[in-house]
Amino acid sequence: MTAPQPTTTLGDRPAGVHRLHQPRRAVLACVEVLIAAGLIVLAVWLWRTGVLRDELPVGDGESRVLLRYVGDRLALSVGAGCLAGILALDSIRQFTLAIRTRPRPEPLHGPVPPPA
Repeated sequence: MTAPQPTTTLGDRPAGVHRLHQPRRAVLACVEVLIAAGLIVLAVWLWRTGVLRDELPVGDGESRVLLRYVGDRLALSVGAGCLAGILALDSIRQFTLAIRTRPRPEPLHGPVPPPA
């Protein structure tokens, strides 16, 4: 009989495969930053078009300024801003995972430490 070989797999994947650390995540992070910037521009535009100024003449050449708020545009502006924030946070996470692609030495007994 031969001694059993130490396994280098955890579940179905080989131990040398690191699914989280992939350089292509940097491209995804850049795309998310661009989308977040576009959403911020959209949020500012929606907010500015969501507040309407009207001037009503009162008399003696004076006028009174009225502000009308368009609720659906203000809500879309807040939603776009929140989505931009979430995408910015996720792009930081993606970029952090992309730069950690250095190969690490394989432990002697596989990915799981041997029982004590």
